Amino acid sequence: MQDSQFELVVLGTGGGASAIYDGLASSSFMLLHQGTPFCLVDLGLGVGREVVTQFPQFSQFPRNVIITHNHSDHSGDLPVVLRVEQARGNKMQVFAAKEVSRRLQTYRMAEHLQQLSVEELADWPEIEPFQSVELSHGLTIEFYPGFHSELSYGFVLRDQQGQARLGYTGDSCVDSGLYDFIQQAQVCIFDARLKPNTWHASFAELKDVLKANAYIIGHGLTASQVQQEFLSLPLLVASQRITF
Repeated sequence: MQDSQFELVVLGTGGGASAIYDGLASSSFMLLHQGTPFCLVDLGLGVGREVVTQFPQFSQFPRNVIITHNHSDHSGDLPVVLRVEQARGNKMQVFAAKEVSRRLQTYRMAEHLQQLSVEELADWPEIEPFQSVELSHGLTIEFYPGFHSELSYGFVLRDQQGQARLGYTGDSCVDSGLYDFIQQAQVCIFDARLKPNTWHASFAELKDVLKANAYIIGHGLTASQVQQEFLSLPLLVASQRITF
C-alpha cells in the first residue's frame, strides 16, 4: 500500500447491548489526517466517552461524523454530542445517506427539538445513494445500501485521484453488490458475527470473501477472546490503528 497521511483508530467493537452489559463501546472508528482527528465513523452508545478518553489532547470532537444507520449502537450518543458541541461553538456535520439522515433528524434528534431545530444542532448534507460528496482533506464519500433490520448504508472514501481508500459495509447480512462495492478500496472493513443471523453476516460466510487488507468488526468480542479463539481471522480490536 502507498504511504498514507490517513489513519483509522478503532474506538469500539461492541454490539447492540455491549455498552450496557459488557462495558464495550459500540462499533466505531476515528479517522485521522497527519495525526489529527477529522471524522468519526458512527457514534453509538459508549463511543462519545471513548473519544474523550482516547483523544484527551483535543478540546472538541471532530466536526465531521458519518452515521451508517439509526440503531442505538451506531447513533445513540449522537444527540448528546451534537448538543454539547453546538453549545461550545463546534457545530458538527453529519454525513449519512438521505433517508438515514431523515430518520436521524426526525427520531434520534427528537429530544432536542423543543429547544433547537435540527438545522441549529448540526449541518446535514443531503446525500443520495451512489452520490459522491466531499468529506474532508481531499476525500469524498459515496454510500451504498446494505441489507439490515434498520435502513443501513456502507460507504467508500476516495482520494482526489479517485482511488478508493477505505470501504466499510456498516451493518449488513451478506450482499454481493455491497461487498463488490467496498472491496474497490485499499482497506475494507466488514460487519459480521460469530453465528449467522438474519441481519448480519457470519465469520464463516466471510471466509471466502476477504481479500488482502480486509478486516472484520466482530461485534461484542473482547480483545482476549479475539487473541485466544479467533487468531486466524482479521478481527479488529479497540485502539487498533490502520493506515489507509
